[in-house]
Amino acid sequence: MIALLLTLALQDDPSVAALEEFKTAYKSKDVSARAAAVSALAATQHDKVYAKLGQLLGTDEKDVRIAAAKGLGGCTAEKKAKPAAYLMGGAAANAKDPLVLAAVLEAIGKLKQDATLPEVEKHFRSKDVTVATAAVKAAESIKSTRSVPALIGTLKWLYDGAQPAPDYGGGGGTPGVGGGGTSDQDAMARERAMTPIVNKALQTITGQSISGHKAWEDWLKSGGRAK
Repeated sequence: MIALLLTLALQDDPSVAALEEFKTAYKSKDVSARAAAVSALAATQHDKVYAKLGQLLGTDEKDVRIAAAKGLGGCTAEKKAKPAAYLMGGAAANAKDPLVLAAVLEAIGKLKQDATLPEVEKHFRSKDVTVATAAVKAAESIKSTRSVPALIGTLKWLYDGAQPAPDYGGGGGTPGVGGGGTSDQDAMARERAMTPIVNKALQTITGQSISGHKAWEDWLKSGGRAK
């Protein structure tokens, strides 16, 4: 009778077997083996699995958390609100770990949920280019015009940060004061790396072919409409 009940439970809820297998595999002391166990678990699309993956975003080693993020980003269910919520929680939990945070933002982009935009936009101006790139690309993937003002503002911030400060007679100005908030070299490097990525995101979202913060600002002021 017990065996029959277990069989029926497995048929009704595929997460039961997946979670049991995961528990066994996850006992490994090898980080790569635990990360592989997380990836295998993520193959089962179920709310209980999403909950476990969400839990793992705040525990264990970096590779395991990245695997959990990728697993949630691979959700194929029609309703993606729960995986998206777990990922937003994971963004906060990994705020000080750029590689994991970038993986979380990439996963958020794959779910294409407008509700995640505030979290995504929060990282457009990250000092870590890997994180900022993941955030901008996530917005590009979500493809909501709601992100357009924030992206244009980011372009302007990048430009201002790479410009010399006014020279009031003491010699050359100091780049980076306008908006970068860090050293001149950091601000200029960030502007070179990020400007093409932000322009591409804006072009994808709007269908326009323009580039540069001034052109985008003029387009927005003129009532900018996506094609």
